[in-house]
Amino acid sequence: MSFNKLGLKSLTKKWRKYSELSNLGIIARRKFFNNAFDGALTCAGIVSGSFIFFLKPAQNLSSAIIIITGFSTALAIGISGLWGAFLSEDAERKKKMDDLKKEMVILEEED
Repeated sequence: MSFNKLGLKSLTKKWRKYSELSNLGIIARRKFFNNAFDGALTCAGIVSGSFIFFLKPAQNLSSAIIIITGFSTALAIGISGLWGAFLSEDAERKKKMDDLKKEMVILEEED
């Protein structure tokens, strides 16, 4: 079966048009990178929490591992959210400025 028979081609065209009208690309890029960064730092939080846990003697294993891992993961997600939002917003701001400079024909030399 071809894409035309299934109607996927027209559906793709509609979604592309809606995406252009609503500036979906900007929003999707921001959310993708924020969430990817959140996932990476969440994994780092879990690993660091587990590492800290195994430095202590083997007492109260069940409650200690849950509390330490939970706090380290919460900290990692908090840092990730703030840092990811800053990075993506900064990149979007730079992209808008570059686009504006191109439209105004302002060219600067790169170092």
